[in-house]
Amino acid sequence: MGPFIEADLNFHRALAAATQNPFIPILIDSIVDLLRDQRTRIAQVKGGLARGQFHHKKILRAIEQRDANAARDAMRAHLRQVRRDANAAPARKRKIFSE
Repeated sequence: MGPFIEADLNFHRALAAATQNPFIPILIDSIVDLLRDQRTRIAQVKGGLARGQFHHKKILRAIEQRDANAARDAMRAHLRQVRRDANAAPARKRKIFSE
């Protein structure tokens, strides 16, 4: 599962770099641990990773075709999908105090 999640994060990093806005990659890098945790939880939702990959392909296709409207719509659909899957994922187990 680790390599799949790292590939997912690299997709997000590539999109951030493609914006040509120097602050977007910094933002992504600042939340990469949060994103990794979220992807790990979504991986436990049946079909969660496949849905994410489906949406990533749609986003990439729209970008390759230079269709800003389609890219925006695909991204919005992806964010809705991620929200649903994250809400369906098991709760994050977090240590408050180390032993």
